[in-house]
Amino acid sequence: MQYVVFGNTGMLVSRFTLGGMTLGTRFEPDQATQVVDEAIDHGVNFIDTADSYRDSEECIGRALTPEKRDKVFLATKVFRTFCRNGKVGRNSRVNIINSLERSLKVLKTDYVDLYQLHHPDEQTPVEETLSTLDQMVKQGKIRYVGVSNHYAWQMALMLGESKANHWESIVSFQASYSILDRQIEMESLPFCTKLNIAIMCYGPLCGGILTGKYQGLKEIPEDSRAAGNRRTRDYLETADVRKIVERLEEIARDNDLKLNQLAILWLLGKSHATTVILGGSKSEHFTQIYEIADRTLPECVVKEIDDLSSCRIYCPFANQPFRMGPGLRKTF
Repeated sequence: MQYVVFGNTGMLVSRFTLGGMTLGTRFEPDQATQVVDEAIDHGVNFIDTADSYRDSEECIGRALTPEKRDKVFLATKVFRTFCRNGKVGRNSRVNIINSLERSLKVLKTDYVDLYQLHHPDEQTPVEETLSTLDQMVKQGKIRYVGVSNHYAWQMALMLGESKANHWESIVSFQASYSILDRQIEMESLPFCTKLNIAIMCYGPLCGGILTGKYQGLKEIPEDSRAAGNRRTRDYLETADVRKIVERLEEIARDNDLKLNQLAILWLLGKSHATTVILGGSKSEHFTQIYEIADRTLPECVVKEIDDLSSCRIYCPFANQPFRMGPGLRKTF
C-alpha cells in the first residue's frame, strides 16, 4: 500500500480510502465488518462516510472495535438535518453540533479525525459555520476540518475567514474526479495544489462506466445503477464518452489490467490525488483494486490517457449543481 502525508497535517494516510456509502445499503452488517477488516488487512488506514449515507455510520461503528479504531483515520460529513424538524441550515451551529454528536454516538468513538461539510449551505453565514467547527476542534471532538463539493472560490473565502479570525482552516477537499470527470482541473485542483490542501477523489469509476459494463449495450439495464442516475445516463449518451472508454479498454488489455484497475492507477499516477475513495457493492470490487495497490502506470500511458480524455476537463462542474453559498448573502 502506498501512503502519503494528508495535506497540511501530520497524518500519513493510505492512497486508498475505504468509502462507506454502500456499507449501509449493499452489505449486511456482518458483510460490512468483513469489508472493513479486509481493507485494514490490506493496509488501508482511511475510512470515509457521511451522516447521509443510510446506516453507513452505524455499520462502521459496529465494525471498528477500539483496537481497530486506533488504526484508522476516520472521516465523516455533515449534511442531514436531524433536529428542529429540519428547520435549520445544514451548516448552522445547531445542525453541526447535533449531527456531530449523533455521528460520534453511532460511530462509537469520542472523536472523528476529519469532519467535512458535505455541501455548501447558502442559508448559513460562513462565520457561524467556521467558528462552530473551530469550537469542536478545541473540544477534541474533531481533529481536522474539510469540505466536499465546493467551488475553489468558496474554499478561498473560508480560508480567508479562518485566518482573519484565527480559526481552524480546512485541510481537505473531496470531489468527483476520474478520467471522465476532470472538471476540477480547471480551478479547484491548482488552488488546492498551491495551498497543499489534500484532495480526496470520489467516483473514480464514474458510476461504473469505467468498469466497461455498459459498453456495447444499446439500452441501459433497468436494474443497473445508471438506470436511476440521470447524470450517469447523460454520460452514456455522450459519443465522446463511449469512444474514450472503448480506447481505454484497449489500453487496459495492453497493460494486462482490467478497465477499473486502469482507471484507479491513472488517479494514483497523479501526485495531486492524495487519496482515492473506493466503493463497491460486492467484496470482490474492492479486492480487484487491492491487487494493484503497489503498481504504477508508465508515464507514457498516463499521458496518453490525459490526452485522450482532455475534452472531459471543459465540462460543467459536476461536483455542485449550484453556484451559491456558503454565507454569500452576508459576506457580499
